[in-house]
Amino acid sequence: MPVALGGLNHKIAPVQLREKLAFSAAELEGRLRKMQAENALEEVAVLSTCNRTEVYVYSQEEEQAVKGIEGVLGGKYGKEVSLGSGHFYFLQDLQAVSHLFRVASSLDSMVLGESQILGQVREAYRLAQDSRTAGRVLSRLFQQAVKVGKRARAETAIGVGAVSVSSAAVDLARKIFGDLSGRQAIILGAGETSELTLSLLVNQGVDTVLVANRTYSKAVQLAVAYHGSAVGYDEFPKFLSQVDILISSTGAPGFILGPQRVGRTLQDRARPIFMIDLAMPRDIDPALADYENCFLYNLDDLEDVVRQNATERTSQVGLVEEIVASETADFMRWYESLAVVPLLRSLHENAERIRSAEVDKALNKLGHLSPEDRERVERLTSQIVKKVLHSPTSRLRKDPRKLAGMGPSEMLRFLFGLDKGG
Repeated sequence: MPVALGGLNHKIAPVQLREKLAFSAAELEGRLRKMQAENALEEVAVLSTCNRTEVYVYSQEEEQAVKGIEGVLGGKYGKEVSLGSGHFYFLQDLQAVSHLFRVASSLDSMVLGESQILGQVREAYRLAQDSRTAGRVLSRLFQQAVKVGKRARAETAIGVGAVSVSSAAVDLARKIFGDLSGRQAIILGAGETSELTLSLLVNQGVDTVLVANRTYSKAVQLAVAYHGSAVGYDEFPKFLSQVDILISSTGAPGFILGPQRVGRTLQDRARPIFMIDLAMPRDIDPALADYENCFLYNLDDLEDVVRQNATERTSQVGLVEEIVASETADFMRWYESLAVVPLLRSLHENAERIRSAEVDKALNKLGHLSPEDRERVERLTSQIVKKVLHSPTSRLRKDPRKLAGMGPSEMLRFLFGLDKGG
């Protein structure tokens, strides 16, 4: 029975296709059980993000796994899906396990080392658990995937340092102010870059937000989203005396902040102000950096930080790959041991039948034994069988792959602990 996955991601599928196959949490909560039943799958879980949709299954055989995954994806897409086409992939067993572990550790992410994916893997497992579609195999797989992601971040520097100009800006703000809790920020411009930087600042504790934009309605919209206030675009300079952080990302053709407009305000400030110029062309005259309490950074400054951090993260890939390889091997040992469970059950049942039959024969000839003595014989023979079978049972469960390539004599010595090591 294979553990397998099929799906698509940002590496091989355009965004237009990915968005058509993206599942929301609400969809999965209501449909996972139905997906499992309609596609005859033993177990199923779905990992769906803006960059990937992957269906993980445990099924009777490869053909059923493929059909089941295609059924789940096709049900969402509204037409047939073939995992053999160029925009989809199918992996099973070792490759499937390694892939999920690489995903959880962010090695397969668009941004190397990003932390969001680990929470998304955890959420995919929660949804499958709540829907009771994750059984013994997928539960173990996703639990170990979360462990891999945690190890990658705890034991390497794969997630250290900002790798976007917005996150680099926030990192620099933290270096200047330390804790950002209670700080005040003003945002000039209401575009995507401004919003991303603002969201990161709010996540770090900034609690007062002012937004100024040439189109006032857009300023209001962004301010409301982060529980802030919109201010008139021509009025923002008067607020510089009270804020700690200024983010500017407008489409202005030249400087909108310079010594003539805000120099007096900066000169009179008793505390530092951090200015982040994310515009191109620049919004802020570099002459403002000459003021004692003004810390000014532009795109070039931030991109230098991003490049250095990206290089550092890349240097950690080998260490994370080692973690993935080790955890994959550990999971596969457990997974392959499942195949020997029916064999071991048969072995123990057969041994018990033989023991019971032989004990009955013996006790029929020993009619003088008391009930207590008969019970002692039962316990004794049962303990002998258990001890004889203990070594082959534990060794088969621990590493069934070790038997591959062994000759009959070597296999017997290994199973029954007759080798030099046991």
